Amino acid sequence: MSQVFVIQNQHGHFFGKQKDWVDGRDRRLLYRTPHRDEAVNHVFEQSSKDIELRASVLECELDDNAQPQVEAGPPLLKEAEDSVADTPESREENSPGA
Repeated sequence: MSQVFVIQNQHGHFFGKQKDWVDGRDRRLLYRTPHRDEAVNHVFEQSSKDIELRASVLECELDDNAQPQVEAGPPLLKEAEDSVADTPESREENSPGA
């Protein structure tokens, strides 16, 4: 098996191919590189844009489908808010007669 480098932030989310943060459930979306220095450069670039960011480079094995073997992080805040907004309780609270 081969190894690649991925980037994970302080919240457990991973840097994606589209230059956004993803939770890692779909490993096909993860940014990965065989070169550690490339990953470090991306961390530096992202840290320059967001001074609160605390990201680290992780070395990962690839599975049989050539995807990084990582454990999915917590859901993204936006996804969590969307799932709460779709519950029956929240629909009752937001209805005009409530």
